Amino acid sequence: MEIWAHRGCSYRYPENTLSSFQEAVRYGITGIELDIQLSRDGEIVVIHDEKVDRTTDGSGYVKDMTLWELKQLRIQPNEKGSKLYETIPTMREVFALLAPICRREGLLINIELKNSVVRYEGMERKILDLVGEYELEAFVVYSSFNPDSIRLIRELAPGANVAILSGSVWGCLQAAKEIRADAIHPYIKAEDMALLTGKGCPDILMPDRGNGTGEPELSGSGGLQVRAWNSGTYEPFFPESRDIEIQDTEKLELLGVTGIFTNIPEAYVSLKKVLPMQIFLEQGKSIQENTGYLQNDERECWATGHLYHVYPGDILEADDRVEYRIYRYSPEIKGELIHTYCYEPEQNWATYIRETDIWRSGTFTFEEECFVRVAARVRPHAGPITENNGILADALKILGTSQDKAVEWAPCFQAEAFLTIERVWELLGEDDLAFAVLTDTHFVNNGTWERSAYNLGQVASRVPLHGIIHLGDLTDGILPLARTRESAEQVMADMRRTGKTVYLCCGNHDSNYFRDNPEKMTEGEMSAFYLGREKPWYYVDFPAQRLRVLFLYSFDYLEQVRYGFPPEELDWVRNTLESMAEGWAALVCSHVPPLPEIHYWSDQIRNGEELMGILESYHRTGRKILAYVHGHNHGEQIYTKRLFPIVSLGCNKMEDFQDKKPAGSWTYCRRQGTVTEDLWDVMIVHADHAGIDFVRFGAGEDKHIDC
Repeated sequence: MEIWAHRGCSYRYPENTLSSFQEAVRYGITGIELDIQLSRDGEIVVIHDEKVDRTTDGSGYVKDMTLWELKQLRIQPNEKGSKLYETIPTMREVFALLAPICRREGLLINIELKNSVVRYEGMERKILDLVGEYELEAFVVYSSFNPDSIRLIRELAPGANVAILSGSVWGCLQAAKEIRADAIHPYIKAEDMALLTGKGCPDILMPDRGNGTGEPELSGSGGLQVRAWNSGTYEPFFPESRDIEIQDTEKLELLGVTGIFTNIPEAYVSLKKVLPMQIFLEQGKSIQENTGYLQNDERECWATGHLYHVYPGDILEADDRVEYRIYRYSPEIKGELIHTYCYEPEQNWATYIRETDIWRSGTFTFEEECFVRVAARVRPHAGPITENNGILADALKILGTSQDKAVEWAPCFQAEAFLTIERVWELLGEDDLAFAVLTDTHFVNNGTWERSAYNLGQVASRVPLHGIIHLGDLTDGILPLARTRESAEQVMADMRRTGKTVYLCCGNHDSNYFRDNPEKMTEGEMSAFYLGREKPWYYVDFPAQRLRVLFLYSFDYLEQVRYGFPPEELDWVRNTLESMAEGWAALVCSHVPPLPEIHYWSDQIRNGEELMGILESYHRTGRKILAYVHGHNHGEQIYTKRLFPIVSLGCNKMEDFQDKKPAGSWTYCRRQGTVTEDLWDVMIVHADHAGIDFVRFGAGEDKHIDC
């Protein structure tokens, strides 16, 4: 029997919310069912009722509200999950959350088009396009009580998986016969359920769908799937706590039901088993006893470059061909990594614990949370070891016993999220643009990015962001290229998981050049990997606000003066500004500042003054450069000695070294275990081009910039 989470885990969590979906995917369900409607400005939002009155603190029809208005409504939270209120999610936010799980685990999504009461013109094309954008066609079922809507889906996408909803089996079959649906979704208490077995009215059953017998077929290979839905009468929705009726799934299967939509999937399926964590061993490597660093070793030995996060009760299991040694690293972070200018040689902020260890075989159970590396060698008289390009991946694995290792959202972060969201709504006009802006993440093992990404996601789901801007330096850029790519991909994936478009500037460390790293990335490789573009400079237009945002490239390790801007880019900036229509303004984003007086690391910025000349020439024509916003300095500054403000933002990385800063800048104190671990902004660009507000999450204060 297929078990589908009806509007998520909607008995214990608010229905059709990100938290209800996050809870549902912890269980061994077949799929998630949800409902979509359109806002007044055409955004696909996930909500069941045509009016917002029942599920939010607002009132009125969804169709009459813009996304900006809908996002201001509050949904009562589940106190066990979070004390911060929920909001109506967009379909894009839901896809960002669920798409990786669909691809990895085969999770299905049933999208019910709520267009029987309100006929949302264009809904079918919009949802098909969005599913196509996320490449989820194989994982989506479209359903509706409105046969015309399903007929249109079938016409627009003949290969789509479609289903008919009705309160009766008869109603389902009548529509399904004409549309040739893939499934019917009748009410679980329908009085005519006997029709599923062919009793009572066989002439209405579906014609042969390919079984070759000429007989109607309702379920199984080539036939209609029958998924029955329940109602709040028998399965109340959060926050109600009435008695629940558990269905007899065996009886339903005998009737021909192949799946059920339920508010309580946890009553039918268990939590997913934690999959083994594969350990990848590199040939010719060992681990230094006194430092815990990976090193080359000419002996016939293997070791892990990656550090694995383990928890109490996790088990390391080895086959009988190898014996191994474990090297442990505590989650404690050394203070000098936070408070001094210091790049840990292996991008590892876990503290190595030097201890006498022995060569082991068989299994080992961990008693505390830590990070580990493993060295291995072939046991005497063992069978042959099969390796692929110097990597051994089938000799050791970690078996997880903890069912839930999700980020715990600390109360200090919840409080900060609430304050950030409230402040954004105070400042945000309906026509304004809002972006999350962060810079210099410098991802490290045992760093704070995981918590930062979670905070970002929670805020992003509650305010209508137009995107996320990262100003560069996703990693330290000192590891072998494969590991740098792995770290950078994690940061980028976490930002995209918010459902918002991500805009990146390439930073100097992103080229993987730091500390004479031999595995550098060329300009073209950076452009392709980070941006999916041929060149590392580009712009994005926001026509409703008459704003063009330029994203610049500001570092080249091949140049004698590494920091700066190539002549080709200057020509592009000039042409890009000249092509803008009257009444438009520009915002410039970059990693490195344009002037040496606001840059500690060199007394020259290659072509920096030339760039400023182009920008200021445009500004003098009566059109605006609103601001130049950058990272790199790991400090805060608002430089106002030119025609427009140049704004430096502090680093997302938990770091507060006070030296090596340009005059006039400042750095906020950062302390582990407090809200100051995190640092990023919600940038509000006002539609009248008069100013920009930066609402700070974490260490620091809000800023207002007059433009």
